[in-house]
Order: sequence, then structure tokens, then C-alpha cells
Amino acid sequence: MNSQKKMFITGASGFLGSALLPKLVRCESVNVVYVLIRGNGRGTYNERLENLKQNIFSPFEISEFGSKIIAIEGDLEQEGLGISPSDLSLLETTVTHVVHIGASTDFSAPIQEARSINVVGSQRVLDLVSKIKKSNSNFVRFDYVSTAFVAGTKPGKVKEDCLDRGQSFANSYEQSKFEAEVLVRQYMSDIPTVIHRPSIVVGDSRSGYTPHFKVLYWPLLLLSKNILPFIPCNPMAMLDIVPVDFVTSGMFGILMDDHSIGRTFHLTSGLGNAVRIHGFLEDAFRQTSIERKPIVPLTVFKLICSRWGRKLMSDDFWAACEMAKVYSDYIRGTSVVFDNSSTLKFLGQLGLEGAPTWDSYKDRVFDYCIQSRWGKRKIKKEFEYRLTWATSLPEV
Repeated sequence: MNSQKKMFITGASGFLGSALLPKLVRCESVNVVYVLIRGNGRGTYNERLENLKQNIFSPFEISEFGSKIIAIEGDLEQEGLGISPSDLSLLETTVTHVVHIGASTDFSAPIQEARSINVVGSQRVLDLVSKIKKSNSNFVRFDYVSTAFVAGTKPGKVKEDCLDRGQSFANSYEQSKFEAEVLVRQYMSDIPTVIHRPSIVVGDSRSGYTPHFKVLYWPLLLLSKNILPFIPCNPMAMLDIVPVDFVTSGMFGILMDDHSIGRTFHLTSGLGNAVRIHGFLEDAFRQTSIERKPIVPLTVFKLICSRWGRKLMSDDFWAACEMAKVYSDYIRGTSVVFDNSSTLKFLGQLGLEGAPTWDSYKDRVFDYCIQSRWGKRKIKKEFEYRLTWATSLPEV
């Protein structure tokens, strides 16, 4: 078998993808990385790839590794991924590894819209993988990035090999990713597959850097606007939070070890390491510009939502509550626990550690929120945060 890895990756410009891509490109055994990328109003697909390179690679790295990255024009929402016949022929005859990260993470999207990317898009990627496997005897594996939240809202401890628990879902994202993982598993008898399930991913534990303010950041951004006179939530509800550098380091290690084939991995904080919402909010109050507000039990909030109570609050308050609906199950608490024991054992065999504790990096996450003005101010390019961190390390 050819030891040189030729990879095809979707979602390379997203949060996880842009953090994983430099690791892949720097790897000596990776010969080329084909990146699925679509053109839009901001430029052609090649121009968008060049912009991505300049953001996540230093000029030296672009000179050293840039030629290993090749843009493939396409779109998860197009038939056949919108890939041209010539590019399709190239992928079918050369690719050894496919990594599917691309997805819609919009919690508020209608279910059909979420399915069009997360389920139908995954089907199109699987169709491509099937063609590659048939045409190329050197094909090795398919890595699919799911989410730990396919576990839904049904209480209990969820192990890596568990999927269908008869669960319900908090939003269209969870449901569509569950359906996509069901689909992926249907192909596992024919396609060597690995499934990665991260939980709530935040910025880099070493710098706090994040390229977007979605998921956990969005409620914080809402709170920073000081629209809510109080915070309705269950303060004892738990959040499973992991930094992006842990997730992508784990993904890379798993991706490079073929003993992982056929397995599912929980890239989560670990049993007993989840964070209570109350503690998370206290951290945010202390570290950011968010004004300290009283926490109101959800039973009290329901009374406020009654007909007479609605007159007590402003239109801005109710608009904020409407936007926050998709997070209601999380602030209520679901009692879902992600068991990552098998994952930690596997990572340990690779010389990798589990996720750092929230307390060890939370200040850097919140500091970046303030410095960037909640994402409105771009201070440095992504690669500069890595260089800043690297140059601050003591010499060995």
C-alpha cells in the first residue's frame, strides 16, 4: 500500500477544519490535501482558498507547504457535490483518506434545511467515497465528524458505541446530525470508517482564539448586550466544554492511526469534568463586560411568560427570549453524560492527554472575547495566535 496519504477534506474553512488543516499539511506522510470549497460573492473558490491559507499559515508555511493544498470547487448542497468531471476523476484515482467535517451548525434552522446539508450532504460525500474505494486500491479510510449531542436529551450515561437510545432532540442540528450518523453507520460494513464526536467546542486553550462566536458564545454575546434583567436557567445544569486544540489534536492522532478504524470516539471533557452553568456564568461575570444578573429558576420564568407576566417585560426582552429558544434544553439541563473512557484509553496509547479542565483555560477564552469585542474586531490572523503561543514556551 502507498504510504503517502492523499486526503480530501470538507469543511476546511470552518472552526474545526481550519484548525485541523495545518496539522495535516505539516505531516510528512501527507502528500496532498484536496479541499472542497465553493465560490461565492467574496471570490472564486481558488481565491477563497488563498485567503484561507493566508489566515491559517505563516508566509514561511505557505512557501513550504502551500503547494500541498489543492482547491476542489464544490458544494455539499449540489448534486454530486458540484465537482467537475475532471476533478472527480482526479479524486477517484488518487485519494486515500476522506475527512468529512462540513456541516450546518445553525441550531435554529428548520429541520429540512439542516437535513439538506448534514444528511443529504453526507450522503453525497458517501457516494464519492464509494466511488473512490471502487477505483483506488490504495484507499484507506473515511473519517466523519459527528457530535456528542446525537445523544439527544434523554438522560443517562452515553458510551461511544451508543447511538439510537429512543431519544428526542433539543434542536434541528442534533436531530440532523443523528440522522447523518445513522446513515454513515449503514456504510461501515463496506467503507472503513471512523466517527468523531466532539461536545461543545470553544477557543484554543492556549490563546483563547476562536474564528466565530456561535454555539456557546452566542448566548454570552446576547447576555453582553444587557437586554435581560435576569437569567432564566437551571444553575445546576452541566455543560461539557472542550477547547478546539484538544479536539483537533485528538482527531489528528486518531486519523493517523489505522487501529481506530471501525470505532467511534467521544472528544469530550471526560466523566466528572463538565461545568455547571452557575459556575460558567460566574466566570463570565468576573472576566467579561457582562453585567451580573440574578439567576431565575425556570419555574419562575414560566410564570413571567404567562399572559399577565408578558406585560412586565420589554419587546427587546421577548425578542431575546425568542432567539434563545433553541438553547432552552441546555439551560434546563438534560442529565446526559458522555462516557469517553475508551477514547481516553486510545488517546493515551498515542501519547495524548484528555481535555484540559475548564478552570485551566477559561480566563484565556474570556480574555479573547473582550479583546476581540465579541468577534467584531479582528486583531491578528489565526496563525499569529499559534506563533505567539509557540514563542512563549520555555526552551527545552
